Amino acid sequence: MKMYECFWGDGYRGANNMSILEYHPLDYFTEDRGYDLDHIQEVNDLEIGDKANFNCMTGEHWVRRMS
Repeated sequence: MKMYECFWGDGYRGANNMSILEYHPLDYFTEDRGYDLDHIQEVNDLEIGDKANFNCMTGEHWVRRMS
């Protein structure tokens, strides 16, 4: 099963004003969660250890494949 480490930093801080680090399977990445089809395909194509950078003007976010 593919598993991903997801980091949200500046622009996406949690209630405690700290960065967020979570682990999710591939089915987490949906349009309902703000990932467009190109992002979902990019995540799906990652090899173990590779990272997709989804930073934007207002926030820091990346996804790394762990398994």
